[in-house]
Amino acid sequence: MMPKAHLGKIAALTLTGLLSLNACSASAPQTEESSLPVPSAEEFLPLLAQTQSDGDKLPEGFEDTDSYDAQTRHLLATSDFGKHYVAVGNEGQLCMVTIPKPEQKDGDFEIAGTTCPTMDYVVENGVPLKVDGGENSLEVVTYLLPAGISSVTVENSMTGLRAEHPDIKAEDIQVISENDAVLLVMEEATAKELGTITINRSEADPLVLASLT
Repeated sequence: MMPKAHLGKIAALTLTGLLSLNACSASAPQTEESSLPVPSAEEFLPLLAQTQSDGDKLPEGFEDTDSYDAQTRHLLATSDFGKHYVAVGNEGQLCMVTIPKPEQKDGDFEIAGTTCPTMDYVVENGVPLKVDGGENSLEVVTYLLPAGISSVTVENSMTGLRAEHPDIKAEDIQVISENDAVLLVMEEATAKELGTITINRSEADPLVLASLT
């Protein structure tokens, strides 16, 4: 089953002045189970086993959800579209948290999305997550790619897709290789225009990313 995405929007608590997250979720379609060996989240992404640093903190006003172990949360990458964190789920899943970038240069982060797929899903499909955005933040689609797919492979596939969609600029799609992971990030409008996103692989069948739009 494709993972559920949990969205959280900051809400001010008048009496305490603190900020909290309200969660909601959406269902997703079925998918075939993986036939590949299933590693633990820490084996798949060694960053998860490292000691936390100050850089792994969530932005001010955000709190961890109860779906993952907060002690395992790490900043995986910062893109032009937001901040992307990973953590180990309470049942061993690989969780990803995306906090979209504010539309205004000096704006505040205001919303987060979290998803925690099982490792058998991650091995086969990676980790897809869409965050609809708040009143003043971007609507972001993030894909953490399965192991064995290089950033060059993803870049080549994106170049081919952009050729079919001349209105999409190179900066509209970002491929990040960091912390032993490859992330594909874009705004939801870009993902919608691209339609089906396929990553071509030389020694395996193409990877068709889960539709999030």
